Amino acid sequence: MSEIRLPSINRVLITGRLTADPNLNFTPDGVPVLNFRIASDRGYKDREGNWQKTVAFVSVSIWREQAERLAEVLHKGSAVFVEGRLQSRSWEIEGQKRNIVEISAWRIQNLQKVTVEVKEEAKEQEEISEAETQPPDDDLPF
Repeated sequence: MSEIRLPSINRVLITGRLTADPNLNFTPDGVPVLNFRIASDRGYKDREGNWQKTVAFVSVSIWREQAERLAEVLHKGSAVFVEGRLQSRSWEIEGQKRNIVEISAWRIQNLQKVTVEVKEEAKEQEEISEAETQPPDDDLPF
């Protein structure tokens, strides 16, 4: 029997909504890390043909500059696309061993739509910029 060569693949792609506001912390060296949980649901039909829904709750962490930027814009209920790898950690609290499997993210995309207010402000700013670049009528050379 031949030996099986198993490729080393550890990649996760998932969408979901934050279950609570994210938590920004810093390591003792000052490196920022953002932690949060997402709820990712899946709809399916059961044996009777009725639609059912299951929800998976997944912990996510992201580091450095992205952590600081996302801490400013993400909040409970934000829809996100997460790309990363699975990572397991273990620690001990009061003699009890704890374990967690979480996503160590490479990239997180905020899927929230831009609000109407922001679009209107951008349009107003564009109109102001256009008005400032137009010369006054009395300065025309003809």
